[in-house]
Amino acid sequence: MRGPALSTAARVLLSVLALTLVVLGLPQAVHAGASSPSGHSDRSADSADRGDDPSGEGVVSINVSGFSFEDLDPRTTPNLWVVMKNAQIGTITPRSVRSTSCPVDGWLGLGSGRRAADEPRDECRKPAPPMDGWVADWDVYAQVARSDNYDASLGALAEAVPDIRSFGAGAAIAAASPSGHVENWSPVGSDLGAQVAKSSAHDELTLVDLGNTAADGYSLKQLDRQVGDILESTGWMSDERQGRLGEGRTPMVFSSIADGAHEGSSMQATMMLRPGQPPGLLTSSSTRQPGLVQVPDLAPTLVELSGAEEMDNAAGAPMTSTSSGSDWKARYQAVLDRQVAVKTQSDLSTWFFPVVASLMVGLLASAWFLRKNHRQLVHSGAYRLGVVFAAMPISTYLVNTVPWERATNPDIAMLGALGGWALLLGALALLGPWRRHKFGPVLFVSVVTVGVLAYDVVTGSQLQMSTLLGEPLLIASRFYGIGNSALALYCCALLLAVAGFASLVAKPLHRILIVTLPVIVSCVLLAAPGLGTKFGSVPTLIIGVAYLVLAVASIRFSLKRLGLTVGIAGFVMLAVLFLDWLRPPEQRTHFGRFFDSIISGEALNVLARKIGMNIDILTQSWMTLVLPLIIVGVFWVALDPARFGLRGLQDAYRRIPLLRAAMISLAILLGVGTLINDSGIVVPAVGILFLVPVLTHLETFTAPLPPPTGGDDEPAHAAEDAAAADGSGTARTSQELSAAADESPADGTHR
Repeated sequence: MRGPALSTAARVLLSVLALTLVVLGLPQAVHAGASSPSGHSDRSADSADRGDDPSGEGVVSINVSGFSFEDLDPRTTPNLWVVMKNAQIGTITPRSVRSTSCPVDGWLGLGSGRRAADEPRDECRKPAPPMDGWVADWDVYAQVARSDNYDASLGALAEAVPDIRSFGAGAAIAAASPSGHVENWSPVGSDLGAQVAKSSAHDELTLVDLGNTAADGYSLKQLDRQVGDILESTGWMSDERQGRLGEGRTPMVFSSIADGAHEGSSMQATMMLRPGQPPGLLTSSSTRQPGLVQVPDLAPTLVELSGAEEMDNAAGAPMTSTSSGSDWKARYQAVLDRQVAVKTQSDLSTWFFPVVASLMVGLLASAWFLRKNHRQLVHSGAYRLGVVFAAMPISTYLVNTVPWERATNPDIAMLGALGGWALLLGALALLGPWRRHKFGPVLFVSVVTVGVLAYDVVTGSQLQMSTLLGEPLLIASRFYGIGNSALALYCCALLLAVAGFASLVAKPLHRILIVTLPVIVSCVLLAAPGLGTKFGSVPTLIIGVAYLVLAVASIRFSLKRLGLTVGIAGFVMLAVLFLDWLRPPEQRTHFGRFFDSIISGEALNVLARKIGMNIDILTQSWMTLVLPLIIVGVFWVALDPARFGLRGLQDAYRRIPLLRAAMISLAILLGVGTLINDSGIVVPAVGILFLVPVLTHLETFTAPLPPPTGGDDEPAHAAEDAAAADGSGTARTSQELSAAADESPADGTHR
């Protein structure tokens, strides 16, 4: 008997593997041939979009710290205002090694194409001028770069572009060689415009440091005058065209590359002018979001504009422009919206989740302590609030379907949109025809959750950017695909949905198909480069769903079969990494780059950094330290409801035969997700945020009573009496009680 069972398990799991590998290969061909504004096009298409510099002039990069689009003003900064109206613009995330970035961090990032930083200091270091051609404090920068696990190669820009002219102490840091030596350096003088024009005429890459705008006493008017001098000397402006840009000869990039202070981080501004190129929103293949780039994108951009060979170790990618076809006001509003969204998410996330967790605890406590008195009122409220709270996680993404950023008070607008979506989804779940089924409202919310997140992944992950459960752009961990929080929510909703639908049928084969096919499609969606692009998605899903698949196939779970599942998940993920690595370097995602780091032996640094991030997240406050206990407690309650007297949940397990197996799979899934994703404890925390309201709803489910027949109220009273005798507060009709008595947990039938 055991031999055939093992063979069946192997066939099921290997079939999942084969189908997954076949479908995972499909996006590669589509992705390689597709051209999109997010940087997925081939090299020639990118070149055609960017255009060639016909004049053969050099490239000018003007850099500051602490400058955002909100600092622009037509009176204070008229030259930069004109540039904004005519340039390719975008917000730039200044994230470096630490939560805030100093000017030195930005210059080190510009010179290496990766995250790099100065040593930790109470105040930001002011870059010192080079001495005898050597950058001051270079040995400190090099030591920090070797120890921070970000694999930054200082001096990479100078190696890629030998002809660099730098003005200002910060620019010398970015222009230095790997040994810290810098040539062709000058301080910023009154003839800056003429000097920049002279160096660009010699086909040099010119780096200009115009200081830290966050410093006390900094003059934005002086900054604007200096930028105006450079624009005039390079042909972009003239006295005859006051307030208008002309046809300049030199590609020019203006960027704020760091926060400039320790008080807090915020999105910075970047603008790019290129001869013959129309205005637009900047993006890159490292972000794939219109109007969004990161500091590591600057070095590859300057290298490409200079006509040099591409950098080997850059984490960013050359900036491109999306032709939005809109006027400058729409583009400017788009970058302002991005800044507001990032700030609002940062402000609200510090208190939102503790408050929501407290509300959930209060909901459960009230339902527990008041279960004997005012039972119907308490259960009715908990039943409805459970569905509304279960809809809240996906509502945090749906808020981006409305322009809440443009409200007078964005914080209130975001919370209002969140509450509105949660109430709407909760009402639809409670009022739809599925409400008569005990699992119906939960199935509705689960299907909506899976559908919204799948749609968002396919369409570019717009809903995940800067929302309460979405991706914080200031951390710059992910700009496209599916994030760790969204992955946890997606997997939890998916497992509950397939378990519910599979419980509706009796044939084992039909049940297996209902469970495995959505999981296979999800593996493709979440792991394929260019779609979900999530390394941990396949192992998390395959290992997590294995228990449910074996339960559906009536096969006993064992450690041997678990090991087989882990091996299959690992093999599939390596295959995905390898397929992405086969593509040209400029088209690879972080999948292919990670596989390349495995080959080069640098993968251990990446893994060490991710493990460090997990530890930092777990130990950042007392609340995160107690999260593991809360998570274990929730699953203890879910898997042993009889111990805690949760008769409604016991009834749910009787009615939905696969629900208990789904809960066990969820526990395995969230455990695996904690170990292999760099958000660590955040993964099960998001799962609990969705699961606790579901358990509350199932415990307090009230089946609708049948209408009285012939004016006789006896059936209704009989049902109420049966519910009271049951003692669980779960009212059931006499027909349902009879059916429940006849049901067995393994017969596959339920109402």
